[in-house]
Amino acid sequence: MKFAEQVVLHTLLTKGIVATMRNGRYNFRLGQEVDIRDFKDNIVGKARIIAVFENYSIFRKLLLKYSGFKTVEEWEERARNLNNGKLPRYIVLLRLVEKYIDDPIYTFESVDEFLSTTLGEG
Repeated sequence: MKFAEQVVLHTLLTKGIVATMRNGRYNFRLGQEVDIRDFKDNIVGKARIIAVFENYSIFRKLLLKYSGFKTVEEWEERARNLNNGKLPRYIVLLRLVEKYIDDPIYTFESVDEFLSTTLGEG
């Protein structure tokens, strides 16, 4: 499962749970583990699908605290931007099983920059 929105990925990796709006047949994958990918398509962890909800406003309100967004409107707007102006059909609740990185925000542009920063060379 790929995450184009950094705040959602960060929520999953730091809090261990996230609600994300998705299209697709996730109701048939309930209980299964999925690879978690960042916007660059790097695998950054593994999560289990623990619940799948129809994307109704009541569920958006109830699950907002797991979304990483501050308001339902902000969550809806970002979901529409990523889905051709429409809200996805489902809200998928994921629980982190395994994390492969400490920080989901990539700040280094090259291996040389990473090495010089971490090894103190410069």
